[in-house]
Amino acid sequence: MFSLSLKITAIFISLLNACKGVNVINFEFSEDFKGRDFHSVPTTVKTYENDTVLLPCDYKFAYGSVRWLKDDLLIVDALHSEEVSLKRYRLLVNGSLVVMDVQREDTGKYYCEIISNTVKAVQSHAIEVQYPPRIFASPSGFIELPLGALLEIICETDGVPQPAITWTHNNATIIDYLVGNRQSHIVEIKTRNMSGTIECIANNGVGRPAADGVELSVLFAPEIRASQKVIYSKIGARVALQCFVESAPIAKIRWLHDGRVISPTRYIRQDVEMPSNSSALRYYADMKHVLIIKNVRDSDMGMYECRAENTIGVRSAYMELTFRPMPCTFKISPDMQSPTSHLLVWQTESFSPVIEFKLKFRQIPSESSLSSTTVTTKLEWTELTIPADISIGSIYTTSFTLYGLHPASIYQVVVLARNHYGWSDSSKILRFATGGEVEFPNYSTEAETYDANNSNDNDGANGISDTNDGRSYGSDNDDDDPNENSFNEITDNSIVAQNSEEFKLYKTVVFYTSTANAMFNNKCNNHLFNLLINLISVYVVVFKFYCC
Repeated sequence: MFSLSLKITAIFISLLNACKGVNVINFEFSEDFKGRDFHSVPTTVKTYENDTVLLPCDYKFAYGSVRWLKDDLLIVDALHSEEVSLKRYRLLVNGSLVVMDVQREDTGKYYCEIISNTVKAVQSHAIEVQYPPRIFASPSGFIELPLGALLEIICETDGVPQPAITWTHNNATIIDYLVGNRQSHIVEIKTRNMSGTIECIANNGVGRPAADGVELSVLFAPEIRASQKVIYSKIGARVALQCFVESAPIAKIRWLHDGRVISPTRYIRQDVEMPSNSSALRYYADMKHVLIIKNVRDSDMGMYECRAENTIGVRSAYMELTFRPMPCTFKISPDMQSPTSHLLVWQTESFSPVIEFKLKFRQIPSESSLSSTTVTTKLEWTELTIPADISIGSIYTTSFTLYGLHPASIYQVVVLARNHYGWSDSSKILRFATGGEVEFPNYSTEAETYDANNSNDNDGANGISDTNDGRSYGSDNDDDDPNENSFNEITDNSIVAQNSEEFKLYKTVVFYTSTANAMFNNKCNNHLFNLLINLISVYVVVFKFYCC
């Protein structure tokens, strides 16, 4: 009745204005007011692709026509249906609209317009078509970059609702973003282990998450190591030199002998790919390279270089092939020591007869003397030359007793062996204490590592230094004090006896000892002759300690 009254009033006003010669105007109501004339209410429909959606338009009163608009585009008109392509739309008799086979482009605002002679009523609806995310990375696919490079990955997403983006590296979530926008990720390639898949993943709860990204291969210079730094051999033997190389891209290998490229005439080369230790994809070459010398000659001695080169850099590993004796190792002797003597036993292996040994020893200050006085002079080594005994086979075991030592004192000793091809590398430093009242427990221990610079040898026991990888062999040809450089002292099953920073002394159950008399021939059966020679050696040692 209210609507009818309004219409009558509008007609009456129009007639009155016409009689007065006034222009006729169309009387319309606001959308809010007109919405009261609908049984249906504005609706937002959230749906998925390929579904069917009903948009109601139930007007309370009679009307002349109805039409539907999507945003500003007319899609259905009841009066002019032949002029509008219905496509996937169907208009019901009550004015409602059916949208069939919904697609993503159907998302938007829909307006139902009721048209009569004097009024136009409008009701709005909305369709939100939800669909799984899509994502596009730039760059994408396989990419190679060297260490130190920066990689920026930008990911563009599409989907309703708006997808959330996360980043992963080899399926592990990346949490350290270098930029605030999660759609952009900057990667600084710090290590070779960063090779793998870097992905951006979009997820909006509709369907399955989408992912895209790059497969990164980090390029790096060859990393190379030798299986052995020194190879001991003999004339006529078959020798295999090995080096292991990891690189990306794969490295080219060259073998050199004393700086000259090796000709393949007498050598056999083998290149073997190492098996992977895991199921993960490997982005670098892991190779073992072998150089086989079939029949070793004198001329084959020297330094060998395994040189690996790729587009990123060049690296080398060095190996020495030698006929010299192996470094001597001190052995444990069950014999107890006296306060003024100490028994030493050592062993070496040489494929050529050993001619002689060089024994170096010296007394070192105790902890109390170090704390009470300042030592400004070098601790001089006493050097003895000991003829080698004849050995059946390549193993040489030698014993020797040091006489005339100070009671309750600490000593260091090293030994070298010489054959026809030269001096061996120095043994590790052996430390022992003589009997008596000493602030350190009576002990004997061998340093686990021996600094190659700790020798004052000038007559052929020269060391070989690999300046490329920092490793050294033997002793340098100089007059430096053996104690001038530090050396690790690691002894298994040992107890730290004192807090000395320079000398860590360990208590042990037995001594590292060796048997020999001062005449350098422990096989002499003449007791008086041995005694005489022992006395002479004692005087010599005492004279050197007290007079020199």
